[in-house]
Amino acid sequence: MTDSKDVGSAENAQPSTITYTVDSFANGIAFGQHKLKAGDDPRDFYNLRLDEDGELARLRSRYTLNKDNPFCELERHLMRLSSQGVLRSSTIYFGTTTDPFLPFQDKFDASMKFLELFKRYTPGLLVIQTRSPLIVIAMPVLSKLGKHCAVTFGVETCLEESVRRYTPNLPRIEERLKTVTALRRFGVEVTLQASPLLPYGDWKTDAPRFAEMLVEHADYIYVRSITDGSDRVERKIRTTALAKKLAQDRKFHWLRPDTANMVISQIEKLAPQKLIVPKRAELADRQVRMFGT
Repeated sequence: MTDSKDVGSAENAQPSTITYTVDSFANGIAFGQHKLKAGDDPRDFYNLRLDEDGELARLRSRYTLNKDNPFCELERHLMRLSSQGVLRSSTIYFGTTTDPFLPFQDKFDASMKFLELFKRYTPGLLVIQTRSPLIVIAMPVLSKLGKHCAVTFGVETCLEESVRRYTPNLPRIEERLKTVTALRRFGVEVTLQASPLLPYGDWKTDAPRFAEMLVEHADYIYVRSITDGSDRVERKIRTTALAKKLAQDRKFHWLRPDTANMVISQIEKLAPQKLIVPKRAELADRQVRMFGT
């Protein structure tokens, strides 16, 4: 657990914001916080991992909550933020290391209960991250949260065969696109996350087709390769089942840090505004007043 004095002194160094994360597990939940510097893209820190990737988000502090009653413990943390006067100016990411809506390990029922808490203790912005069509069951809660809620939905490829080969436990692309269409129809802001980018056909000639699909179905788009080329990430991905399958299939190009460039360049031609970090003026103003120096 990180020393709070260290976090406090860092906050005074330059304008920053504190964001929070909630992850649900079979035996409890985790609540964490992280300091983002001005100019950081929060999607680089909080993008939803694939289910095989057990690496935790880089959090300033992480608390494993009471396994016997995680609902009450989450409520206690939200009450604390509310009493400190920071809840309504805070961003909370629900689902960074685990998908809260995949129907495994009895997490779905717990996640629905957690969403009810967010109705009562509403943050400035709740970002729900998932790849599961089951999120549509939470539509009444999302509608109630209104502008205080956004959804990041993982769509790493446009090819069903890539899903079957590399992420066989995840929903079909067709089901995911129907889900995001429904979310947007009810006024829910949707970011499509194509990270880590999986084979979508020929890297060059099929990039326009994938880009068009993302632009059509998203309010915002986030695209990243499986690696950024750093030694830390390269060492980590070598041991993953995904990287081993790509190597086995001799799809070495998809293990390069520049894999996403072609899709990104195509999106820039079609709708460059969808690649930017969403601007939320009211939330930003409050954060500057609280954390700026």
